[in-house]
Amino acid sequence: MPKQECVVTSSGGRFGGSLRHSPPDPGPLTLSSPPQGELPPPSLGSVAAIVVTYNRRELLGECLEGLGRQTHPLNATFVIDNASSDGTPELLYERGIIQERAPLDKSRLRDLRGSLPGHPEIPLIYRRLPENTGGAGGFHEGVKTAFESGYDWLWLMDDDVEPTPSCLSSLLSFCGLSLCIHPSKQFEDGVRFEWEGYISPKTGRRIYLQDVSFKRGQAYCETNTGCFEGMLIHRSIVEKIGFPDKRFFIGFDDSVYGFLAHHHTKVLYTRDPLMLKKARSSAPPISDRSLYYGMRNSFLRHSYLNRSVGRHRILRSLFLVVKFFDYFSNILMSRKVKRPAIGLLVRAARDGLSGRFGKGL
Repeated sequence: MPKQECVVTSSGGRFGGSLRHSPPDPGPLTLSSPPQGELPPPSLGSVAAIVVTYNRRELLGECLEGLGRQTHPLNATFVIDNASSDGTPELLYERGIIQERAPLDKSRLRDLRGSLPGHPEIPLIYRRLPENTGGAGGFHEGVKTAFESGYDWLWLMDDDVEPTPSCLSSLLSFCGLSLCIHPSKQFEDGVRFEWEGYISPKTGRRIYLQDVSFKRGQAYCETNTGCFEGMLIHRSIVEKIGFPDKRFFIGFDDSVYGFLAHHHTKVLYTRDPLMLKKARSSAPPISDRSLYYGMRNSFLRHSYLNRSVGRHRILRSLFLVVKFFDYFSNILMSRKVKRPAIGLLVRAARDGLSGRFGKGL
């Protein structure tokens, strides 16, 4: 593909207005000082999509269909399968996405090659992991593989999102401003997920700002966090921050990755590039899995913040206690049977304190 120069779209000001107003939090975000010798805008270069999947083969198929409809074509796609048991490789073979039938003994399954639906010229690599390593392990494997394969831009997503046709092209239009760019997200009931916000360096909490920048007519805003439902990141940033930390298993791996990236580039959240999220906007009750990993992984994220931000360590530690009692209050208010959930919460805190990460449930 011929090299093209990045074109920066217009916005509501140099910084998009995201962190220039005073957020309703005692610790407004102060971005790290601009990196010394910040990288010049790269040419567009090659783009590889990385899709992590687990037991959602129909949604995976819809995601791949969306990738095939991009107005800016991909150069490759990597599908990382976390040992699905729902016949994912069989479905991909039946639809002509991969060219080889998967062996009956999945433990012997090697990389299977194919192409995006409707695009035989765009290679697809299907890699089945020997065990479920969670989203964090899947993205670690996918980023590592695409990076080592030499691609310039890595486009990360779960299997339950589908990019609209202009999503990648719109994201790349911001590459003169940022080397880590996020799209907006819309639920299947038409509601937009208002993701604008940041991780407070003082408290470690995620602050949401209800997309106030977009409501003011701005095309993008800055953040210091990340999301693996459409993050587009340049390999030069991966060289600096490494691969996603698979110890998280699930949850906070992407927010920490974005936090690490913001020390080396502006991390953008953009208004017009759009991902479709295959879920309803109404929040489901907190599951046991969300309870456990949400509490336990807070300790791992806390350790990253402590290494990156020397101040406010005691205050951030106090907010870990606050998070524990937030979960505890939720259990008391929402669970008919409370004792097992309380025990799971205590176990999560104990595992976080002792550094027992990876797959915990």
